[in-house]
Amino acid sequence: MDDRTAGTRTHSGKGMTKCLQVMRMALLTVGAFAFAIAVHAQERSVAITIDDVPNVSLFAADGQSSGLLQKLDSLNLPVAIFINEGHLKQNEHFEQNRKLLESWISRPYVTVGNHTYSHPNYGDIGFDAFKDEVVKGEELTRKMAEKAGKELEYFRFPFNGMGKDSAEQARMQAFLTESHYISTPFTVESEDWLFTQLYEKALREGNLDEARSIGNRYVDLTLKLFGHFEQVAMKVTGRPVKQIYLCHDNRLNTDYLPALIQKLKEKQYSMISLADAMSDEAYQLPLYYHGNWGFSWLYRWVKDPAVRRSLMQAEPSDKEAQQAYEALTKSKK
Repeated sequence: MDDRTAGTRTHSGKGMTKCLQVMRMALLTVGAFAFAIAVHAQERSVAITIDDVPNVSLFAADGQSSGLLQKLDSLNLPVAIFINEGHLKQNEHFEQNRKLLESWISRPYVTVGNHTYSHPNYGDIGFDAFKDEVVKGEELTRKMAEKAGKELEYFRFPFNGMGKDSAEQARMQAFLTESHYISTPFTVESEDWLFTQLYEKALREGNLDEARSIGNRYVDLTLKLFGHFEQVAMKVTGRPVKQIYLCHDNRLNTDYLPALIQKLKEKQYSMISLADAMSDEAYQLPLYYHGNWGFSWLYRWVKDPAVRRSLMQAEPSDKEAQQAYEALTKSKK
């Protein structure tokens, strides 16, 4: 073997070694990426929170029965409810409505929260009137919670409007803290209040196919929103966060919340309590938005308004549903 042959073989061997090193690094990178995805999937969790409890109109329409409460009884997961005591007087069945509220609060899987007495926007009515709404909104709820062996420690602002500016927000937050309330955020919601009106209209008109389509679109959009806010969480915090989903006591969720929860479980979400979700350190991050719009806390943690707007503009939506809702609203005027 001459020097040229030896040199060629030596060069070929070095090349092969380098190629194997590159392949090994690529496989390690792919493996690490797959591991990261798997870890993130395992870390997916969400607390289900339900606003505007109890829906006494739906309770009366369904023969003094709460279909949503019955569905939740069978789902075996924790939920937090945010109560408007003023709902109890929306019709003449106060005593039945009171018993309904007590049934919600007595469930062992339910965490209890105050949502004010009559659901006003803090930014519209000011500090003194809103403070009275908070106090009035706990009169029956606190007694029922104590009877059930629970604390009333969570509060959620109606419309998630925390006040028109930073001074008003700080003033109300100080009052809530003095009153031993935890102001409750959310990260994901999907305008179920809009979809339920379209859903109920289709049911009233006997259009079951349309109703089914609306229900399925609600579930599909919500899943897309979870995907969107997963990405936002990674951009804002660098890791997954324990999500808090906001929905409402309505007919749409009576029929489709179980389907949504099943889909989330298929995406490896674990269903956790509100207390567990709030234990995530992300909820101690500073808020950089001090207006009265009620959007996700993931956006409120973004310091740069331009970045915030960009993230919000990327949020999935159902324009067809929004247009149909606008048309429905106009027809009622």
